[in-house]
Amino acid sequence: MKSYCLYCKTGSEKKLAYLIKKSVEDVLNEDIQIMYPVRIMNQKKQGKWKKVEQPLIPGYMFLYLEDDIPFPLFLIKNERNAYKILRNNDYTLALKGSDEDYARWVYNHQGTIRPSKVLFKEGKLVRVIDGPLCDLNGKIVKVDRHHKRVHVMFQFGGKERIINLSIEDIEMDSQ
Repeated sequence: MKSYCLYCKTGSEKKLAYLIKKSVEDVLNEDIQIMYPVRIMNQKKQGKWKKVEQPLIPGYMFLYLEDDIPFPLFLIKNERNAYKILRNNDYTLALKGSDEDYARWVYNHQGTIRPSKVLFKEGKLVRVIDGPLCDLNGKIVKVDRHHKRVHVMFQFGGKERIINLSIEDIEMDSQ
């Protein structure tokens, strides 16, 4: 399976995913999987913790096609809110290297990144014991215990990016 990344108008991801999927099915009679990754965040409001859904990378969608299906660039260009398909340095469309790894990570979690469970001891490294962060090829650069979040740095699109992700069950490691 090959993965691609579409840069699009922020906020239009859901409708655009529907339109592209329908176009590919109608014109090419092929199935395409489209994910606009979201993260489930712990948010404190009026003294109570709630889970809210937020875009992981606003304005970006991942498209997944079987290896033998050519990418339908002409269909994507017809969509008003689709700006461009990201390309590699060699101008190929299918994601490679760390970008492909990231797209696979999103795909393996069905596009929804839920809070991970971590253990840590003050002044020591964080140890992720369960959840999507277990298999992310990123580095935790900051832990915000008050807001139950971690700042994770990863490579995407040839740049280092930092995203905030929620964590649950922060426990003091007795080691």
